Amino acid sequence: MRARVLALGLSAAMLGSAGLLAANRSEGSSTATSGAGQSSQAGTATSSVAVTRQDLIARTEVDGILGYAGALSVSGQLQGTVTAVPKVGALVERGQSLYSVDNRPVTLLYGDLPAWRRLAAGMADGPDVKQLEQNLVALGHATDADVAVDEKFTAATTAAVKRWQKAAGAEETGAVELGQAVFLPGALRVADVKAEKGASAPPGSPVLTGTSTSRVVQGDLDATKQALAKVGDKVDVKLADGRVTPGSISSVGTVAQTKGQGENAKRVMAVTVTLDDPGATGTVDQAPVKVGITSDSRKGVLAVPVNALLALAEGGYGLRVLDATGPGRIIGVTPGLFTRGMVGITGDGLTEGTRVEVPA
Repeated sequence: MRARVLALGLSAAMLGSAGLLAANRSEGSSTATSGAGQSSQAGTATSSVAVTRQDLIARTEVDGILGYAGALSVSGQLQGTVTAVPKVGALVERGQSLYSVDNRPVTLLYGDLPAWRRLAAGMADGPDVKQLEQNLVALGHATDADVAVDEKFTAATTAAVKRWQKAAGAEETGAVELGQAVFLPGALRVADVKAEKGASAPPGSPVLTGTSTSRVVQGDLDATKQALAKVGDKVDVKLADGRVTPGSISSVGTVAQTKGQGENAKRVMAVTVTLDDPGATGTVDQAPVKVGITSDSRKGVLAVPVNALLALAEGGYGLRVLDATGPGRIIGVTPGLFTRGMVGITGDGLTEGTRVEVPA
């Protein structure tokens, strides 16, 4: 006698179904079922399905946290009293005030080079001058025609700085004092405010921390599965509300870290995922998500529901193929990839559209 193999039991035994996500049907694949009938195994109600040709994709799920990329810190460089600070979660962009000291705004400008000296006419040439001029042009206080964006602080640079200071409501000195501007790689999303309004702001004291505005997912992949994650690979990110949005792996750690303690401890690799549509994820920070990484795939294979498989007395597996008349016939098949209740199969005489028996 042969026993029909239940879908859950077989897929779990063969591949460990807990790590599998979805089977992607190719366009036009058939899913028809016929009316219920009586199986050759007396008393068992059955129906039928058509063998389909489709792409099967198995995925490994990784726990992840949805948040913002980068960690940025701002320390004060002006002596005085903190008179204004931003709110946590605020977005500060180029030309806007990060905070104020003695009612003087400290402005955010973009650049990779931190400020380390006063910028004014007569100073030595340097890349920090070029960085300042790039910002003056970007903010509309100068043009490429009247300021040569280079490492020289010229009279045209002085004039542009005065226009910027006037627009910001600052004293029009034409010089940028150390601490009047903070250079960061881009816009800053405020994560925490360290300085209190009314407190003293000695140079070097922390004022606030933040992140970039880029939405990313940080995940921990079991170190034994490191080979599954490659930079550029496409993934699916399942949000807390059940929606799924696509992304791609932007970085994979090279050093395993231990997460958890005791029996729950495991070695993991850090994986960063960049989202194709960051706006689809909202603005919630530190939200738990699931990342589906492709662990195996087959393109254009014949497939049936797992519960169509029969365990044969002589070993191996088969399908009951239904003919137009009669009880049908058993043919041997070789199972392939299992994913979400479907299994790829190969076997003599099988074609797309062949109808096979399944439990009703």
